[in-house]
Amino acid sequence: MSALQQGHLRLLRYAGLFTWMCVGVPLLLRSRLFDSNPQGLTVLGWWTAWLAFGAAYWLATRELAGEGRRWVFLLLLPIMAAAAVAVSYLTQGGIGAILLLVSAGVLPWALTLNWAITWLVLQSLAMIPVFVSRADFSLLEALLQAGLYLGFSSFAFITSVVARRQAEDREELWRVNAELRATQLMLAESERTSERLRISRELHDLVGHHLTALSLNLEVASHLVEGKELAHVERAQALSKLLLADVRQVV
Repeated sequence: MSALQQGHLRLLRYAGLFTWMCVGVPLLLRSRLFDSNPQGLTVLGWWTAWLAFGAAYWLATRELAGEGRRWVFLLLLPIMAAAAVAVSYLTQGGIGAILLLVSAGVLPWALTLNWAITWLVLQSLAMIPVFVSRADFSLLEALLQAGLYLGFSSFAFITSVVARRQAEDREELWRVNAELRATQLMLAESERTSERLRISRELHDLVGHHLTALSLNLEVASHLVEGKELAHVERAQALSKLLLADVRQVV
């Protein structure tokens, strides 16, 4: 997973843990203030479920943002759903559905879109028996309540899908931009090489022709002079041939 996606997941983890802590506030108030005679096992149960969700969510998002071990997330996903449903069942309210909304936000980062939508619907349907178990809820009301929370979860889910796609598009843009810059550098280097080759060819044509003409003239002069003058002409002729050979070798 890229650094950009890891950054998004870290922010998502902090936001989810903050929401999880906010869910703990009404649980604390209910267990301490509003219930004059709370059942000890029930209170222990919802706190256990609440803590289990937080631990599973922290581990799941850490794995996704770190090494990206998808199988660990798949093992923790049912634990998060079961813990959220347990909180709602033990408190006889819909507060656990808020935890399902939190887990819905990370689904697009670990599952394909079809599987993520399937799990989103299933975990929302799991709330129906919780609502039906309440004495003041009919089956229709339970369905409507579950549908309401499904809508909230869908909003978080779609927001996360958009965030992931934007991150992927940005990474693709960076990749294409890097390739474009590399191509521009290659083109610039190729243009400089072509320019050097053109200059060297022109230099070869210009200097080579002059050196060839000079060598021929010195050859003629060597047949017209004698003595010390001939020695100087021959040295000049050898030098011109050497220069011509160097030009041809370099170019």
